[in-house]
Amino acid sequence: MKTTLFIPRLLVLSAALAVLSSGRGQTPSPAASGDETVQLPQFTVAAEKADAYRPSDTMSLARIRGQLIDTPVSVNVLSRELFDDLGADSAFDAAKYFAGVGNGRGAGTSGGINDRMNFRGFESQTRTVDNFSSTFLPGTSTSIDTFEPEFIERAEIVMGPDAILNPTGTPGGSMNVVTKSPEFKESNTLKLTVGNFAAQKIAFDSTGPIPLGDGQHWAYRVMGSVQDTYTYIPGKFQKWDIGAELTYKFNDTARITLKYFGLDYKAYGNASAPNDNGWLIYAPASIHSEVLPNTPQTPGVTYDGINGVDIHSITTERTNHIQLVYTGTIAKFISMRLAGQLLSHNNVGDSAYPASATNSTTFDPVTGEVTAAPAFDPTAVPVVWRYNKAIALMHQFQNDYAANFHPGWLSLQAVAGWQYQHAHGFPTRTGTAPMPSVNLFTGAGEDAPRPDINTFTFTNRSVSEATQKAAYALTKAGFLSDRVFITGGATRTWVQSQQYTLNPITNALVGSPAVLDDQRDNYIGSLLIKPVKYLAGYYTYSTNAVLTTFNPGNGVSVPLWSQGRQHEFGLKSEWFDQRLSFTATHFQMSQTNVSTPNPLANINPGAAGNILTNNNNAGYEFNLVGGVTKNLSVIVSYTSMKYRDAFGRRVRNVPDEMANALLNYHFTEGVVKGLSVFGAVNYFGQAPGETITSLAPAVVGQPRVPALPGFYTAAWHVFNAGAAYRYGKYSFNLNIDNLTDRKFAWEPASRLSVSPYPGTNFRLSTTVKF
Repeated sequence: MKTTLFIPRLLVLSAALAVLSSGRGQTPSPAASGDETVQLPQFTVAAEKADAYRPSDTMSLARIRGQLIDTPVSVNVLSRELFDDLGADSAFDAAKYFAGVGNGRGAGTSGGINDRMNFRGFESQTRTVDNFSSTFLPGTSTSIDTFEPEFIERAEIVMGPDAILNPTGTPGGSMNVVTKSPEFKESNTLKLTVGNFAAQKIAFDSTGPIPLGDGQHWAYRVMGSVQDTYTYIPGKFQKWDIGAELTYKFNDTARITLKYFGLDYKAYGNASAPNDNGWLIYAPASIHSEVLPNTPQTPGVTYDGINGVDIHSITTERTNHIQLVYTGTIAKFISMRLAGQLLSHNNVGDSAYPASATNSTTFDPVTGEVTAAPAFDPTAVPVVWRYNKAIALMHQFQNDYAANFHPGWLSLQAVAGWQYQHAHGFPTRTGTAPMPSVNLFTGAGEDAPRPDINTFTFTNRSVSEATQKAAYALTKAGFLSDRVFITGGATRTWVQSQQYTLNPITNALVGSPAVLDDQRDNYIGSLLIKPVKYLAGYYTYSTNAVLTTFNPGNGVSVPLWSQGRQHEFGLKSEWFDQRLSFTATHFQMSQTNVSTPNPLANINPGAAGNILTNNNNAGYEFNLVGGVTKNLSVIVSYTSMKYRDAFGRRVRNVPDEMANALLNYHFTEGVVKGLSVFGAVNYFGQAPGETITSLAPAVVGQPRVPALPGFYTAAWHVFNAGAAYRYGKYSFNLNIDNLTDRKFAWEPASRLSVSPYPGTNFRLSTTVKF
């Protein structure tokens, strides 16, 4: 069935059902046998929490609410209170305390690109906002914005492949942001944050009923923030965010909500080039897989210096999200969600930094080790100016149905739905121009103006258009009074994309378009056993897949699905009336069909130049989250994993061990009532400084050996602390990051750039509610 007929018919049918549900939906409580009442699934999360850091439910398995202990996957839930206590300026500021979560490249500059993080070793850019994807088709391209934390009600990180919510995401996991919604109780908040960097911010939040009619049907929410702040590395960013929301409630079970989120972001100086803003790695310590010292050893390079980035560099980003979501019930038996989103993104990168072409690596043909640091003259570092413009527009539709049934001794929860995405990438423009060399000792050349845009050498432009459709179903069956759950689900995804290459001068079509057109099924299956109410053990198998291309070396590319697969064994327990949870997880995961150079190609003329291999990761995670007492909240986590490619090599910025702890004590009595204090530590193990996918040079008559990373970053730990005091309608938060001002190599992006860990940062926030 063609898309042009498929989608309108589904929309007409869904809209008709929505009208039916808004007229007939009342209290979702059909009676089961005896006096038992069956509650229909909900598409929203619960407001109540047993502990500030311990929500008891999640909604990111299949877009519906469910109890965490009954959810057969690992989900890290970042509560609103955690964001507030940490004064979080990005989602990563809160996520870093949970097992399996590491910083992605660029996290030191306002959270990184698209809230990019590493989940179980895999770098993820597959963020969803209210279940809507932020990934522009085709591929995994995204905007560079970080979603404003002040707009977040909670964020949920699903670890591992998500076959239902994000069937084409990265294997390690994905983050679903749940935004704040209009409330029918009036509330107004004004917040001011100051600090030495990543601060200087004003935010407001106003919500309440609209006095139309009886005042029970309309509600609004308006949020915004303005930030103009310096970054730890030389530079700054300016960020304007606005959120506007309107809800109409038909009755207790049916409502429609319109949400708009807009961002305007500008980054200057080193902050404008998140993958090229750190140290240049030319020191002798960066070869033979040595551990890099904690301060730069390359002549002329300083820990938090400009290091060759032009001070006139700038990156701008504008994004707009418009959502319309209807939720209701059909004939009191089925919950329904019908939703759509329009997402636009306009990005211009206009920055100059040291040219990577000057940083070649020499590999030993026998051992694969890097044997020599590249030639380097700190008084004449080559610099290139790069201009890149990308504009994309994507619309999405989603329709979900859910119901609970209790036929006798059996409980069934069934969820089914479909989604449709269409993205259009407007003509890109990418060009470079040579710049005067920079003298790192004097700074000469770092303030050179950008060349005239007409002097740039522009590469071929590209235009893309892509459609992704998906249909899914999931059933969860409970046996023995819900002591045993069996869950099974599947998603079929259809992907069709066309990418056109254009002449950079004439815009004429160059060659034939690259076309991808295929379909794929992904699955989730699990068994969960609860011997007692608050103890569960489970096993889950889940998959996802991304459509890409493979070139075996003959110049012909073929469509290829790279699949994420995971076996997860877990134990979940809840204590003290669900106030505290402990989870232990063992995972075995792989990413299939990774294109890799063939070691045998040089000794076998008939062998393909590239072969398909798997990247594998296996490990353990432990999370302790919630309230040890009614006053003491904790997040304690530990991760042990071994992420390796087919040749046993490790991957950039992925350690074998991570550990974190955060303890927050709330005083509820006496003269210090309203005061809370916290202390925290993050530990990150030794990690490769670069990802090497190539092979070492050939030895006559011998298979080529894998090339190895030239250097590793040392294991590190940092201490953070803070305090909050609430008095009436006022609250004050003090956060101190990197309490001991430790310095070390933090975020390796490549051999060309390793970002420093930010020094001690003070942030003081004052909030007034009225």
